[in-house]
Amino acid sequence: AKKSRPRVQKVPNHFPFAQFARCGECGSMITAQYATNRFGTKYTYYRCTKKRGTCSQSYIQEKDLVSQILIRLQTISLCDAYTDWMLEQVAEWEREKISASQSEVQNLTNKIKASEARLENLVSAYLDGDIPKEIYLKKKDEAMRATAVLKAKMKDFERGGNNWVEPLREWVLDTKQATFLSSSADLKEIRSFVQKIGTNHTVRDKTAHFSVPVPSQFVAKRRRFLPSAAALPPCHSGFSEREVQFCGHYTKKFGLISSRTPTDVPRAKRVVALT
Repeated sequence: AKKSRPRVQKVPNHFPFAQFARCGECGSMITAQYATNRFGTKYTYYRCTKKRGTCSQSYIQEKDLVSQILIRLQTISLCDAYTDWMLEQVAEWEREKISASQSEVQNLTNKIKASEARLENLVSAYLDGDIPKEIYLKKKDEAMRATAVLKAKMKDFERGGNNWVEPLREWVLDTKQATFLSSSADLKEIRSFVQKIGTNHTVRDKTAHFSVPVPSQFVAKRRRFLPSAAALPPCHSGFSEREVQFCGHYTKKFGLISSRTPTDVPRAKRVVALT
């Protein structure tokens, strides 16, 4: 009888921000549910599951949660005029890094070959009876240690590579993505992006919270001096002298005063200027 009348499959619920964050009070996961008013309008609410005991947190509508997240994305976004210039600067640093890397690799390769050649000459001299065994063993140990150190430097250098360039480029691209999503209606994409760039996602007192990387915190802090994504850059960005010196060099583009990072600051520690 059961097989003749198979169970009707329910349409799955689509809650983009279900299990997106935890309750800021008790730490339980945030869940979602539908509610329909007397006019038949359906609303989506998010609430604490309260699986860890008593919790005083109430419901929050999806539209309010999304609005708060979009406002937060706007604070860490940058207009294309800035991000395009920053990507050009990152590409320039990458080219410089690659050029320096090739030179350093060639230098280490030559040193390793020279060290191995000295070891071979030492072995040949010992076999020919030109040096005593005690001196041979001592010199051989020194040569092998020197070669091992050079090879270790080569491996470290190859592993290091452009390890600071790609994260920098990725952060700049994230600011472009934040600009796009701050006016988007794709809730799944917004959730995925916020999970990628943010940490410690919580909801407390009907307010969404999440932490962002330090560069994004800097953008949010200086947001009132920066233009929106659709606006043109202002004539004066309001940066302090210390912030300008700390950032990487930038041009007189957009009518801004040029500055360049002091040469004694390592390039790996430079930050793209938020001009």
